[in-house]
Amino acid sequence: MNEQLTQRIQEYLELETNYAIIVNGDYGIGKTHYIKNELFPVIKTLKIPGSKKEETYIPILISLFGVNSIEEIQNQIFIELYPILKNKGVKIFAGLGKSVYKFLSGSDFKELLSDTNTSSSDLIEFNKILLCIDDIDRKSPILDIKEFFGFVNNLVENLNAKILLIANEEELRNEADIENDTYAVLREKVIGVSITFKTNVSIIYDEIIKAKYEKESKNYFDFLTINKGYITTQIEKNKNNLRNLLFFLEHFKIIFLKADVLLKADEKYKDIRDKLTVELLVFTLPIAIEYKLGNLNSSNFSQIENVYNSFSFNLSPFLGDKEDKSNEKDYTDFFKETYFEDEQTKKLFFKSIFNYIIGESSFQIEELVNDINLIYRFEGNNIPERQKILAKLNYWQCIDLSLTDYKTFTKKILEYVDKGEYELEEYPSIFRYATRFNNVINFNLEKLIKRFKKGIIVGKKNYKYNQHLSFRINIRSDDEFYNEIKEIVDHCILINESVKKENQSDELESIFTLFKTDFAQFMEEIQDSSNELYFTPFFSNFDFNKFLSSFKKISNNHVIELAFYIDKRYSHQVYSELNPDKIFLQKLKDFIITEQTKRAVTKFRKIAYNLLENKISSILGNFE
Repeated sequence: MNEQLTQRIQEYLELETNYAIIVNGDYGIGKTHYIKNELFPVIKTLKIPGSKKEETYIPILISLFGVNSIEEIQNQIFIELYPILKNKGVKIFAGLGKSVYKFLSGSDFKELLSDTNTSSSDLIEFNKILLCIDDIDRKSPILDIKEFFGFVNNLVENLNAKILLIANEEELRNEADIENDTYAVLREKVIGVSITFKTNVSIIYDEIIKAKYEKESKNYFDFLTINKGYITTQIEKNKNNLRNLLFFLEHFKIIFLKADVLLKADEKYKDIRDKLTVELLVFTLPIAIEYKLGNLNSSNFSQIENVYNSFSFNLSPFLGDKEDKSNEKDYTDFFKETYFEDEQTKKLFFKSIFNYIIGESSFQIEELVNDINLIYRFEGNNIPERQKILAKLNYWQCIDLSLTDYKTFTKKILEYVDKGEYELEEYPSIFRYATRFNNVINFNLEKLIKRFKKGIIVGKKNYKYNQHLSFRINIRSDDEFYNEIKEIVDHCILINESVKKENQSDELESIFTLFKTDFAQFMEEIQDSSNELYFTPFFSNFDFNKFLSSFKKISNNHVIELAFYIDKRYSHQVYSELNPDKIFLQKLKDFIITEQTKRAVTKFRKIAYNLLENKISSILGNFE
């Protein structure tokens, strides 16, 4: 694959030169792999011109990653050469400087010379090696680029050294003085030939998956072979970075192998098995690439999740409108432009895979099952007919339908809408499906909106509160019938909030029952940060007189436990949503002050009440 590059380097070794050559290319595209696995085997067979003993070249590779001095470079060269010299009796070379002497004590160095049958006067044959210096653009900033090029220049001019530099020249230019074009001046003095390294992702991909997976995981190998086009296209978009490819392949192997067993073992996945496996690939690859590049990080995890969970249909391609590119783009815009070639199809988000790739958790197949069930909305072992019909009307899929079939399927989903059988987040998309392409079925929009609202209310008893609903429903200003769709969206959000209140009412009744019957369980529930109550002013919703009736019966120890809980819950500035609790706490404080004046109240009870009074007093000022 790199025969021309290898031949060019061979020619360099055959010529009398006083310059180095550089192999230039982006990070992670396989330069180092080429040097070690393709170039070095050839170099080791090349005879040194003019050698009486028909000696062959000794290729060595060092890395400047993090190196901050010339002395460190010299030591690396010495370390690479020493075992070769010791084993083969080859002469040690000059030009390494005093650092090699420092590397070993004086007596050790003399012993080294003795071992290799070399005298100090013979340290002159640097031209017998090909010195490859990698990662020049990743050296420490402490090592000045001018100093490094001076070191290389000394070797090639004064010692006839053959040196191959490996770097991303663009990065070196950025480091040097751009205004005075310092890099160009240095390069002209030291580098004779610059060769751009070109990688063939397609060929390397075949080599990698064949070597790693053909025997070890035949099913995985076959899947990667079938989907080669998509995978290599995404890698090519990211400057052919093969490190990203390897990172993805190894991580996706875990996902694929576990998912493959699951999908083949359960008959309910039979109809979606192949499609779903591809969906897993399409989701995992961009996440893996972006995370490996460092672009996807804790500062934007939630943003990317919202990109997948919200969906808006871009009408511009259909209407021939030009997209507004005047607004400044953020990372999510870049992500969508890079990986979402088809903006019209909703992308699936797999929380289990996302958490695995970003290192939040190991890959759990049970969590993937939850994701799949949430996406396909299985009922028992089947995907409901309403979801199958909805899938037929998805963007692009619907284009191949006849107008008659299109109308038939639309009529069927509206019948399901009448019965309120869809989830709240689905209704805006269904309204789009019914009215898109300039209302091709000619619905009366006013009547259609009323029909949707009525159906949504019918299904209210089946809805669960969705705290992320507003993020999962997204509309664009250029949507067809924007105002009508927004009316449906607003209605869904209104119903969602109504469901929340009803759920809270049921939950409050349940939590108050626990307070009366099982104080320990009550405390556990209200301290659970994953519980909605954690952010709810539930005390203010209790019937105060009923609360006091039960409060009088709890033990002194439970009063003290409640006091410390109140102190912790309302310490510092109180979350604004909890402000309604202030009135409840003030009334409770007034009650226990009165109780402490009563002779019938025991001394230990008064001690407990006094602690609770003090804790309430200390936090009342934290409310707005």
